[in-house]
Amino acid sequence: MFRQAFAGRTSIVSLPFLTAPRTLLKNITDPPTRKAVLHAAAWSRHPDFGITHSQSYSTVVVHNRSRYRARRLFNFLAIGTVSFALGAYLAIEYSPPLLTPWIMGSLPTDEETLSIYEAPDEYSRSIDEHIKNCSLATKLRANPDFQESRPHLKIPEAVRSHNLTAGTLAGPGMIVVPPYIWNEREGKELVEIFYLGNNVSGHSGIVHGGLLATMLDEGLARCCFPVLPNKVGVTASLQINYKKPTKADQYLVLKATTTKVEGRKAFVEGHIETMPEDGEEPEILVSANALFIEPKHATHPLIPGRPGEMSKNTKYLFVSVPSSVTPSGHKDDALQAVQTAANDYATVSPFSIPEFKIGTLDALIQQSEELAKLSGMCEGVVSKVGDSLRNILEGDEGKIAQQKTVNDKPLDQYLRTFSWNKVKYRVDKPLAELIDSLQKEASSIDNDVRAKYNQYNNLKTTLQTLTRKQTGNLATKSLVSVVPPQLIIQDSEYLETHLIAVPNSSTKEFTRAYETLSPMIVPRSATFISQDEEFSLYAVTTFKKHSLEFVHRCRERKWVPRDFKYKEGGKEEEEKEVDRVAAEERKLWGETLRMARTGWSETVMAWVHVLVLRVFVETVLRYGLPLDFVCGMLTTTGKQEKKARSGLDAAFSYLAGNAFGRDKKGRLTKDDSSMSADMQAAGQMGDAGDYSAYVCYDLQVE
Repeated sequence: MFRQAFAGRTSIVSLPFLTAPRTLLKNITDPPTRKAVLHAAAWSRHPDFGITHSQSYSTVVVHNRSRYRARRLFNFLAIGTVSFALGAYLAIEYSPPLLTPWIMGSLPTDEETLSIYEAPDEYSRSIDEHIKNCSLATKLRANPDFQESRPHLKIPEAVRSHNLTAGTLAGPGMIVVPPYIWNEREGKELVEIFYLGNNVSGHSGIVHGGLLATMLDEGLARCCFPVLPNKVGVTASLQINYKKPTKADQYLVLKATTTKVEGRKAFVEGHIETMPEDGEEPEILVSANALFIEPKHATHPLIPGRPGEMSKNTKYLFVSVPSSVTPSGHKDDALQAVQTAANDYATVSPFSIPEFKIGTLDALIQQSEELAKLSGMCEGVVSKVGDSLRNILEGDEGKIAQQKTVNDKPLDQYLRTFSWNKVKYRVDKPLAELIDSLQKEASSIDNDVRAKYNQYNNLKTTLQTLTRKQTGNLATKSLVSVVPPQLIIQDSEYLETHLIAVPNSSTKEFTRAYETLSPMIVPRSATFISQDEEFSLYAVTTFKKHSLEFVHRCRERKWVPRDFKYKEGGKEEEEKEVDRVAAEERKLWGETLRMARTGWSETVMAWVHVLVLRVFVETVLRYGLPLDFVCGMLTTTGKQEKKARSGLDAAFSYLAGNAFGRDKKGRLTKDDSSMSADMQAAGQMGDAGDYSAYVCYDLQVE
């Protein structure tokens, strides 16, 4: 006899203890129960089953495992979700400032920091207004070489409390308002104005020296960061010299100067002084000099997301292969196959290619040719704009590298996070329209940058001419400040005064022979005026009708006649003209630099979009429809590119049909006879002119 019952997730079977399993199976119709009885001995130790014994019955408990597992899965997911949410909240709430850009999004610009501060009380507001409107701030604000900002306000409020000078020591009685900072655009100088209250004292009424050292450390660092290759560095040494006690409750000025830059090293000097009132000289309270070094990892070209510059040897290959290169046909597996083929000679990262409108085969072939030409055009514009940047920055490679960013990111980071600009280049438009838009954009950038650079170059030449007149030798410089007006004969009908710059080695010959150079020279009229390291200046009086002959004879002997007409107030006018042109040149320099930097960024972005179109069009021509491919970006170097390509050729040579073969030793060979002129015309020979079995285009920016 037996009893069978079902309750929830278990089946409970009671059976006579001495009954044989085969006898019981005849009377049990439920399949799970039959299986439980048949394997009772084996299951007696299984965690999902159990056998209990009494004097006359054995009870087999069969658990319903599906419902049991579902409940365990639900419990696991519930606990995991709650834990993840709690962890995310704590991470955002207490994240260090280093993670802020990734967690909190974009930071305010320098201009935006000037308007986002709200004073907590009237006392703080009055201090803020006094700093903003003081004579030093007004003077710095009028200088186009300086950029004004309040960098402490760039730190998001969620993490500002963890920052020493922007949070812990900021507020009434301490660093009362966020400091105002003016950075010289080339990183040479910095000026910071701030106010320290009475709650940061060491001795009563005297500011603690540790805070002054902290302010100097931050100020000197901000001064030199723009000249470092990647605008980031750490303090290697800081030497402080305390000159006078610094009283609390006063306005202070920090000034810093970058004295020397050696690659990743920057040497800076600075001091803190009292803020001068009208007619007073500031007192230097504490001075410092420091060495800042940029970490090596900041320039690593193969680490995604580094705020580093791109290595000059870095090369990017955009490779497209069908998803069917792996048995699974999965895109992730295909991308892994590309990485395996490239071995350690390149790092592979996924690269997103959107789907565009596809026209006819003839149209695709024509567009492939147009894209090849457009790619070359973009490369040429990038090179020309880069040359303009180099000339504007006078060949300073560190500063040039700072300006060469793409959408405010290093090129490597931009490529790794690339997404098609669907607003500017709508994917629902025909390929022909997209190509036309990119071509017009590249041409426009080229024309605008060239026009602005030529304008700046002309003004720079004018300034150099004026400066040369002020600082050159007596044969070239302006004589307004050299020649006394009483030496010049004016308003005479017959006589004329000539100014002759004579090489110092020829002065004796000049004084002996000048009277014989032409007729009607006033005897003993040569008057010495001035002398420099190269020339001596003399004034000679002649009759006007023989002036041309006298000037001609002087030139024959390599004495330099100078054109000069006295004008009242001419010296002041020249100085004003030099100042005006210099100010205009500085302003135009900034405009040209900004246009060149923006033009370089925009052209590189256009070039990348052109390469995306080339990869897409070539993929359609190679692999056909329906589209099922994966594109990867290979980051390598010029030396390792050949080895990476060899690995890819070996792995994917079968994609080219009979274009590739193997010699007797099994080495890969290319059958050049199988390549037709049509293949070359379609752009399938690649940028280097070598046919590859897979779609591959490269990008290398100098």
